[in-house]
Amino acid sequence: FYKILGAEPHFLGDGIRRAFESRIAKPPQYGYSTEALVGRRQMLQIAHDTLTNQSSRTEYDRALSEDALTMDVAWDKVPGVLCVLQEAGEAQLVLATGEQLLQDRPPKRFKQDLVLAMALAYVDLSRDAMAASPPDVICCCEVLERALKLLQEDGASNLAPELLAQIDETLEEITPRCVLELLALPTDEKKRQEGLQGARNILWSVGQGGIATVGGGFSREAFMNEAFLQMTSAEQMDFFSKTPNSIPPEWFEIYSVALAHIAQAIASKRPQFIMMADDLFEQLQKFNIEMNLALERALCSLLVGDISNCRMWLGIDNESSPYRDPKIIEFVVNNSLPGLCKLLETWLVFPRSRDTRGMQFRLGDYYDDPKVLSYLERMESHLAAAAAIAKLGAVKSSALQAFSKVFPAALKIISAGALFALFAVIGLKCLPPRMDAKLAEDIVRKWQSIKSKALGPEHTVTALQEILDGNMLKVWMDRATEIERHGWFWEYTLSDVTIDSITVSMDGRRATVEATIEEMGPKNNDAKYTARYEMGGWRITEGA
Repeated sequence: FYKILGAEPHFLGDGIRRAFESRIAKPPQYGYSTEALVGRRQMLQIAHDTLTNQSSRTEYDRALSEDALTMDVAWDKVPGVLCVLQEAGEAQLVLATGEQLLQDRPPKRFKQDLVLAMALAYVDLSRDAMAASPPDVICCCEVLERALKLLQEDGASNLAPELLAQIDETLEEITPRCVLELLALPTDEKKRQEGLQGARNILWSVGQGGIATVGGGFSREAFMNEAFLQMTSAEQMDFFSKTPNSIPPEWFEIYSVALAHIAQAIASKRPQFIMMADDLFEQLQKFNIEMNLALERALCSLLVGDISNCRMWLGIDNESSPYRDPKIIEFVVNNSLPGLCKLLETWLVFPRSRDTRGMQFRLGDYYDDPKVLSYLERMESHLAAAAAIAKLGAVKSSALQAFSKVFPAALKIISAGALFALFAVIGLKCLPPRMDAKLAEDIVRKWQSIKSKALGPEHTVTALQEILDGNMLKVWMDRATEIERHGWFWEYTLSDVTIDSITVSMDGRRATVEATIEEMGPKNNDAKYTARYEMGGWRITEGA
């Protein structure tokens, strides 16, 4: 009685009455029947009358303390009782009672009231799951799906269309995160299969007609990137092969799956997957003619012992080859095949597949495997080259030192555990350091420091170029110049920066960072706000 009134045992009579009046003044917002609402009112009235009468309250409290309290409820009052119990937070009791009553096949109107109370109880459990630390997204999704199923299958959806819409909207928002958490479960856990199916449902549905938004703040590319991180290389390949023909693959998907083929080839010693990866790289070149995948294709050739094709892709023997790069040629000539093989071992890291993440790759182990040798025997021209590669000894440290001078950016990428580290060498363009929470915080703090100087009494406007680029630079240069022209200035101190989220593009060159920023101004004029920054080359290009 205390709980359904929202009262406490120490409340006096007036407090009980106010709690009762508050409950009566706020009837349920969803479509209970008149009978259920009358039953609810009567149950609240009984609780009120019992607790405002001293003798009945004393007897009630004694029975409560002895756990000897029972109450008979007329059949037609059960929906009203479940309604007040749900409002009181007794979700598990409502569900247990409701499930038992549904087995008795109650009349339609009674059943609809029952289903509505149970659906609301499931919603309560979903809120509890998200309030946990950390939030239990999987549980939240499961109970909301049960609520949705109840409302849709038991004919109560027309009674609470707003509730149905809220559940639908919430599921759309959290399902992608739920799928990712399911995928992150151990690979031998049966429940993880729901995550694999969920990823297919999401990516294949949003892929239709070029739709790019998944839900929950994910683009299709960002969600696929996160999902692939939790899949094995074989699962990525299976996903790609079973994607309906009506959903054309995008470039980032083809590239990721090509890497998955190489990872699976190394892990399972099946070089035919290397040839499939090379076919995907070829498909990608046709898909995006601006992509230079010569080095990927050269190293695919090397993995099947086809050194002549490897040399062709690197343009070693053809000075007019569009793939030829003087620095690569110089390095290969100076260090010969052993240097190239050692670099291949260093580069072939597969953090994009959970089964190959952290795997140590050795060319000798790969080429010595009977399955690899059997495959290469059918390609006689490659077998001798593969045998030579397998027998190569350790590469002198001078070769790696030479490499570090020619490709300093690539070594940074290796140390950061990048996808494949090949893009850096293909065009010899220096990729920025790998974006993480520490780097993001450093950039945001640097921006805040430079902004305070540009807008402060010093008016060091030119320093904005050190941290901003693109439209962001133009907007703040104009703003700071205008402030300086008027002789104005702002004074504030950065007190804290918290990085809330980071989304990095597939090529590692762009990132979206969301941060919560706290500033202290004069005369207690403090501020706390959330900002979203678009970054490229690890300068801020856009901000909101």
